[in-house]
Amino acid sequence: MLPNGKDTPDEQNFEDEDLFAFLNDDEETTEENSNSESFEDEDLFAFLNDDDDPSTEGDLLSAITGENSTSEEEDDEEDTTILGSLLGMTNTKPEPLLPFKHEKRKARLDITKNSSEDHRSVKRYTKKELNDQLVKDYRYMMGKSYMMIQPVTIMADYPYKKKKSDSDIEDGKKNVEEDYVLVIGKLQKWRGTEQFRGKAYKLGHIMYVRKGDYWIDGKEIAVEPHFAIVLHKTYKRIKSKRIRDLLSVLKHRLRTGKPFTIYKEFPMIVKRTGVYS
Repeated sequence: MLPNGKDTPDEQNFEDEDLFAFLNDDEETTEENSNSESFEDEDLFAFLNDDDDPSTEGDLLSAITGENSTSEEEDDEEDTTILGSLLGMTNTKPEPLLPFKHEKRKARLDITKNSSEDHRSVKRYTKKELNDQLVKDYRYMMGKSYMMIQPVTIMADYPYKKKKSDSDIEDGKKNVEEDYVLVIGKLQKWRGTEQFRGKAYKLGHIMYVRKGDYWIDGKEIAVEPHFAIVLHKTYKRIKSKRIRDLLSVLKHRLRTGKPFTIYKEFPMIVKRTGVYS
């Protein structure tokens, strides 16, 4: 039987009141799909499809601590190193301790949304706003009694506001700070956002990996909390260091040094090894 209870955060982690307020947001509308094989519906196709002709992701290599790692150049492109203790090998796929559920939840800060000042511009956010939202997304995923999978977008040269009071309309370099951005959740107008055309990006899905033992490609591995990312589409190059930097706001909550790993398919949990993770 799969556990139905939620983890209880200890005193060292985020306050219960913040988590309670976030999880009870009146605006939240959640659609869940418990069938991990059903991945290609119309909404997902619209999210992933794009008029550009992006390059296809190559074969993603996985390595276990103690084995030979990928070359520096390859690791710089895709962070596929799985850090953890190898517990055993098996060709038999086990039953998951917690189920996968694909959630088509809208991004709370949709970077493709039209500005109320001028519909020809997108609504822009500050780095702090997007970092704060990433913390909320982490809390939300961590609080679920199943392995939640959501859309994720990583893009280069996003035009952050320098101050929250700045106009959405870009004024040269005066009110713009270009940098990489990571957004969890479904973006409504990705295909039609002209301002983002030609910029490097990665599209896929993301899942919070709790502390525990996981079945990964025929191996049982003990891993620490991190984000698992499965990519479906990529355009141009984004170095793994840039993604690690985007997750730095959670560096004290996730695995040290390697807060994420890119997988071919999501890890399957077979045993929890921590009450709070």
